[in-house]
Amino acid sequence: MNISTIRKKIYFLEQQRKKTLDFLLHPKEMVYGSIYSAYKKCGNKNCRCAKGNLHGPFNYLSKKVGGRTVLTFIRRADEDRITSQAENYRKYTKAMARLNKLNSRIYDNIKKIKEEKTGSYERRKV
Repeated sequence: MNISTIRKKIYFLEQQRKKTLDFLLHPKEMVYGSIYSAYKKCGNKNCRCAKGNLHGPFNYLSKKVGGRTVLTFIRRADEDRITSQAENYRKYTKAMARLNKLNSRIYDNIKKIKEEKTGSYERRKV
């Protein structure tokens, strides 16, 4: 592969990196975790849920705390805001991984340029 082609790849990767970095530098409001929906039984023997027609869905914020999954009930009044913030968190985390991958690809291509331009020296015998 010639150096010109490698430079073009690096330029293209750098454009993607700039867009990703701009997104990361201007984050929206976020909340750690993901949305989990569940149907529940209320415990009343005469209720419809005792026959299998469960109540819900109820939304929870699922997150890891100390290696364990913790569910936090989300009030109906807060559902839209928390759902949006959890989605923002997911997008932000994904963009961080993308930035890391782009940096690695740029670095690998720069190493290729170094390999193309590096020669060896052999001393001639006289």
